[in-house]
Amino acid sequence: MAQRSLGERGYIVGGESRFSDETVPVYNPATNEQIGSVPEAGADGVDEAIEAAQSVQTEWAEYDAVERGQILTAIAERIREEADRIAEVETLEEGRPVTESYHQVHGASHYFEYYAGLTDKIEGEQIPLPGETNRLDYTVREPYGVTGHIVPWNASFVLAARSFGPALAAGNTVVAKSPSAAPISLLELTELAHEAGLPEGVLNTVTGRGSTTGDALVTDDRLDAIEFTGSTSTGKRVMKAAAERVNPVHLELGGKGANIVFEDADLEDAVESVVATYQNSGQICYAPTRIFVQDGVYEEFTDLAATRVDDLALGPGIDDPDMGPLIDESAQSNVISYVDSAVENGARVLAGGEAPDREGNFYEPTLVDQVEDESAIACDEIFGPVLTVHRFETASEAVERANDTEYGLNNVVWTNDLSRAHNVAHGLESGTVQVNEYPVLSPAAVSGGYKESGIGRSKGIQALESFTQVKNVIVSLGDLE
Repeated sequence: MAQRSLGERGYIVGGESRFSDETVPVYNPATNEQIGSVPEAGADGVDEAIEAAQSVQTEWAEYDAVERGQILTAIAERIREEADRIAEVETLEEGRPVTESYHQVHGASHYFEYYAGLTDKIEGEQIPLPGETNRLDYTVREPYGVTGHIVPWNASFVLAARSFGPALAAGNTVVAKSPSAAPISLLELTELAHEAGLPEGVLNTVTGRGSTTGDALVTDDRLDAIEFTGSTSTGKRVMKAAAERVNPVHLELGGKGANIVFEDADLEDAVESVVATYQNSGQICYAPTRIFVQDGVYEEFTDLAATRVDDLALGPGIDDPDMGPLIDESAQSNVISYVDSAVENGARVLAGGEAPDREGNFYEPTLVDQVEDESAIACDEIFGPVLTVHRFETASEAVERANDTEYGLNNVVWTNDLSRAHNVAHGLESGTVQVNEYPVLSPAAVSGGYKESGIGRSKGIQALESFTQVKNVIVSLGDLE
């Protein structure tokens, strides 16, 4: 298949494309060939973007809420109209199979549609105050103002929609930092939003490296709130920068979730959740990459899982295989290092375990067992197609071991015992627990992290809390004459 070029794209401020002298190349992970470039916006580009967002924020906040909702609905419609084209763009720069990208793009349209329906439902409360004086006490939720969004490369289109939707619905304006590894699909989203009628300056997207453009954005004291999705280490730096200005920050960070399979579970369904964990080559923060299997079905489960994983087809995402490449050579080397080290220390490879001899950043979907819970391969967020399998005997043991991690984003439980499902879910330390299904993805299903997996909540009505602040108004009414 001929290599498609995505061209030279500019960052977008006030609805217009801007360029700079320095560019950042964009590569196809399946071939490592350059397929496009974007400008290094730098501090100057960030300055332009924040000025544009500030200049229209009050006007956008004062839009009739229903009209804001109509514009978000129109954005959802434009995304659906361009879904095939955008899915191909995302696959070329991120590597995932094109069917996965297509579902991601449609997921983005659902976010805008969901928050379009909430623009006129951002409500306050009336509070009864004690005392002899007659008072009316009520609260209102108001937008923060200019919000900065650091968007990750692994699902940039849908994760941008996940944070843009509630921010715009609440009346904020947005300055987004597009991921340097895969920046173009987010530029496409910004363009579609303007085509759908979003006023110029309400959404601005800058491009460039995190160390230059990204740092310039998160350290700018004109931002009123920051949304970051990415690694825990980078999230901590963003949080420190926000603390210098006492700015609110919403973080969704790393994960190392557990898949807990009990003896009474439907094993075939549980095995399919293992396969689903390899989506986007395992480059998903909420993926439950540690599989705890109850002793009585351990051998049966691992045999089924290994056979199923070995059957997965690996190839360029544009050919729509079961699994595509990793994002870059560094990611591939990282996975190789973890698996090789585990094998040297006694791990057993049940499936995969090799980097195929071909161009691109490929690594086989891999399943290993006979590793200690405290080993690096079982503790670290590898961000690749590597799952570890562990035996357990009792529910309390499984919960304790699943919780023995610095992360707490998403866990999955497989059992047909309703009481056990509730009790295990109650004991697990994570923002989301899914029972007998993975993944469950919906704009209404709230997500977020415990421990070092983040602060605040995404999705659902709760996401609006990340993009609004509460004002309390107390009116002295006097006495009735």
